[in-house]
Amino acid sequence: MQLVLTLLTALLLAPLATLAAGELRLHFKPDDHALGDVHPFFHEGECFLFYLKPGKYDAMLVRSHDRLRWTPQPLTHAPVQADDWMSPYFVLGVFRDEAASLFRSFQGHAKGRMVSHTSSDLIRWECAPKEFHVPAADYYERRRDPFVFWIPAQKRYGCVMTTWIKGRPKPRGGGISLATSPDLKQWTDHGIVLDLVDQDEPECPQMFQIGTRWYLLTSIYHRKSVGGPVYYTAGRPEGPWNFGGKLDGKDLCAAQAGRDEQGRLLLYGWIPLTPATAEKQHWGGHLALAREVYALPDGSLATRLAPGIANTLETLAWTSHHDHSRTFIESCRQFGARLTLPSPGETSFHLGFAPLGFVEFSKDEIRICDAGGTCWSKLDVCWRGDTAVSVFVENDRVEVFADDRYSVCARLPGADQPLKVSWSADGASARPRDIRTTLLQSSPGHTTKSP
Repeated sequence: MQLVLTLLTALLLAPLATLAAGELRLHFKPDDHALGDVHPFFHEGECFLFYLKPGKYDAMLVRSHDRLRWTPQPLTHAPVQADDWMSPYFVLGVFRDEAASLFRSFQGHAKGRMVSHTSSDLIRWECAPKEFHVPAADYYERRRDPFVFWIPAQKRYGCVMTTWIKGRPKPRGGGISLATSPDLKQWTDHGIVLDLVDQDEPECPQMFQIGTRWYLLTSIYHRKSVGGPVYYTAGRPEGPWNFGGKLDGKDLCAAQAGRDEQGRLLLYGWIPLTPATAEKQHWGGHLALAREVYALPDGSLATRLAPGIANTLETLAWTSHHDHSRTFIESCRQFGARLTLPSPGETSFHLGFAPLGFVEFSKDEIRICDAGGTCWSKLDVCWRGDTAVSVFVENDRVEVFADDRYSVCARLPGADQPLKVSWSADGASARPRDIRTTLLQSSPGHTTKSP
C-alpha cells in the first residue's frame, strides 16, 4: 500500500512538461460543479486555491504545484457552537499571522461584521476568538468580501470591504470601505474610501502595494454580470483613489491576486460556464489561465501569462509556418498560436478559428468575437510597435495575450466542431510573421497544414 501511495504522489507532482500534449487541460473545473470566486494563497511552492461552490457558497480548496493541474483537497472545520460566528464561506482571502503562527481568513457575518477563522495547515480550520473581528457600523446597508493585508509604513493591518452605501438604491450604491488595526482586534473604521458613484456593489476588492504606489483591484458588478477586473491607484490605502484601467474583459470574473514565493503577483479568475452577456451570466465556471500582474514605469498595471504556465506551454510540440500561408491548421479541437504582428494601425488583423469565431487586433482594441461578428469580450490597448501575440482556444474558451501587457478571455457560443485556424487582414501591411502553432489535444482526425 505504501508503494502505491508513493507512486500516486509521484505522478501527481510530476512536472507537466513530461506529459503528452493530448493530456493537457488549460482550464480547470471540478467534475461535478462550477468553480466560483477564487482566492489564491501560495505556500511552500504550492498554490492553495480557495473557491466558492455555487449553491450555499461553501468554501472549497484545490491545490497545484504547476498552476495547471489541480487536486481537490477537502476542508474541515472544528465543531461549531451555537453562538459561533460561522458561514459556509468560512475561508476567503488567506494571510499569515506570524505573531500567532497561524493562517487566518476573514469572512462577512451579520450585515457587516467581519469575523476570523484560523488554521495551522490551511486545511483544518476553526473559529477564532470573537475578539478577532471587524465591528459593524451604520453607514451602509451591507458590507462583505473582506480582504485583510499588511501596511508596512503604518505597521498595521488593513481590511478592505465591498460596500452598499446606506440611503442609495442598490444599483447605484456601490463603494469600498476600509478599516485598519495594529493587532487584528482593535479596528479603526475609515468608512468609504472609494465611492463608485452610481455603480453597483463591487466584487472581491483587494489592496496591494507595488513600489511606492498602492493599488485597489476589484470587479464592478453591472446589471447581472460580475464584471472584469479594474484597478485604482493611490499613495496610501486611505486614498484618494484614481481610476487606473482595466486588466481584462468581462469574462475574467471576480479576479483575485496572490504573491508566489518569488514575489510575483498572480491573478486568477473564472470564466462563466456559459456564454455571458450583461443581462445573463452563469455564476461560476472554469478557472482562467493565471496572469502575472506587474507595474509599468508610469505606474499603470500590465498583465502577461504567468511564467510557470508559459514555460510549460513552451515545452509542447510547436509547428512553424511560412508567413505567406493563410491557413495554419486544417482541423483541430483546440490549439495554441503564437505570432508577431506589425504594429496595428488603420488596418486590423483577424486570427480566425471557424466555425467558432475569431480574435480581432485593431488600432486600439482586442476583440473576441463569434463567427457572426458579435463581440463577447474586448479590451482597450495602446500598441508600442510590433506585437507578440499568443492565442489559446480550448473548446469554447478563448484566451489572448499580447505585447507582454494585455490579456483578455471569453467563452463563445458554438457547437463542438473541428476548427480551421487561419488569418486575414484589411491590408498587406498586417501580415504576421514568426508563426507557430500547437495542438493542445491530440486526437484522431487532427491535421496540420505543412509549413
